[in-house]
Amino acid sequence: MLSSTALLMIAAQVSAPAPADLLDFSGDPRSEATLQLIGPEGHSLVPEGEGPGRWTFDAGVLTASPVWDSVVTPETYGDFRMHLEFAVNRSDDENPEARGNSGVYIQQRYELQIHDSFATPWDEYAPWQCGSLYRLKKPDQPACWPAEAWQTYDILFRAARFEGETKTEDARITAFHNGRLIHDDFCLPRKTGAGKPEGPEPRPIKLQGHHNEVRFRNAWIERLELDSMPAVPADDPRRVQKRLPRPGTTLTLEGLTAFVIEPPAATRPEGPMPWVWYAPTLAPYPGAAEGWMIDRLLAAGVAIAGIDVGESYGSPDGTRGFDLLHQHLTRDRGYRSRPAFLARSRGGLMAYGWAAAHPDLVAGVGGIYPVCDLRSYPGLERAAPAFDLTPEELSGRLAEFNPVDRLTALAAAGIPILHLHGDQDRTVPLGANSAEVARRYLELGGPMTLRVFEDRGHDMWEGWFRSAELTDFLIDRAVAEAATPAGEAPPPGRR
Repeated sequence: MLSSTALLMIAAQVSAPAPADLLDFSGDPRSEATLQLIGPEGHSLVPEGEGPGRWTFDAGVLTASPVWDSVVTPETYGDFRMHLEFAVNRSDDENPEARGNSGVYIQQRYELQIHDSFATPWDEYAPWQCGSLYRLKKPDQPACWPAEAWQTYDILFRAARFEGETKTEDARITAFHNGRLIHDDFCLPRKTGAGKPEGPEPRPIKLQGHHNEVRFRNAWIERLELDSMPAVPADDPRRVQKRLPRPGTTLTLEGLTAFVIEPPAATRPEGPMPWVWYAPTLAPYPGAAEGWMIDRLLAAGVAIAGIDVGESYGSPDGTRGFDLLHQHLTRDRGYRSRPAFLARSRGGLMAYGWAAAHPDLVAGVGGIYPVCDLRSYPGLERAAPAFDLTPEELSGRLAEFNPVDRLTALAAAGIPILHLHGDQDRTVPLGANSAEVARRYLELGGPMTLRVFEDRGHDMWEGWFRSAELTDFLIDRAVAEAATPAGEAPPPGRR
């Protein structure tokens, strides 16, 4: 039971200058403005509501209540940095709310989610799972450890600024999960979920009780006064570290993470390197699923590369990021100017966004259920911020940005296309995407093959990633010297 007599103020809380490196959470010495919230001898958290609360403390560990009650800091906070260690409970319950569900509510307004999300595939990871800003943004990279293992959050927070009751600057957060950067100076445009309304007044920090016995230890908080948020250096090892499915190189181009996997010397061709451009290069991609294809590309002397432009959905900002990779590989590494694209899912928006702007620099486009219509995925409301437009403005300008509306230049250049798609795809429906591209492209005189697979959806079926037809197409196009393909491409088919 929590009570006032159980609390221990381990360090005095006084105002002090911020340390030189606010992003270093490695340990002592910390400033006198630091309060140990949970330590070996006690804790300083109090029940959020009325009553004694049912959280328990033993041997340096504070365990959440099995019912709905939360604890908060006794003081309120504006700008701060915080370290917290937690261990989620193990549960076989199919209800996700029963698996390690808790959260750090910053100013009782913005929730950094705690959850047992270790076994969740990254492409299925949702913004209510561990490391997410609840229902607002999922983490930038996977960082979860298994249930019952001790994990860490390191948080730097700059509160929203107000003039009277008018917000003039959004709150900002940089957060690390188990030593990996998951939110990089992210702007919080609003409260999350059940958080308190935004306002000029500082508020406590809450650890949520959600009838899950999540454990907490070694938590401290340091009051700050921030003029601005410090930047995480581009070479900081806590940034996204690509875990490539085959040995390769990661690099940073103007702050964007890129990768290159090159063929061994025995298969490397003379002259400029042929290559396949993979999209989307988000944190977990390409993954093990593409290993079979990559092995065959490398054996044929073809490299594979990509650049992480975030959830840009084929917007001009994402296209500029693609420009950086093309320039680097062709100018600095001796690659051929015309790669073949391998577009997986939303990578279709990115690949076609760049290809439509540079049809003379594309050897071919291969796709695995690629997104080709912003209206079908992610939807205009979700996509609009990437274009710096409102959904209504984006709707009126789809001809400028939507792949299905930008095929004329590719068809005129004779760029061959091969798509694999399932007829039961609910995420990226066949009709609005690959089938519509095929209909329009063939009408424009462009060469395209569409392979439709019956009873397949937007899934991890091995057939997508072990397609000899798609792999051979990519190899043929990457090594092709002619600006246009020889002969006619086969008509759309069904398999």
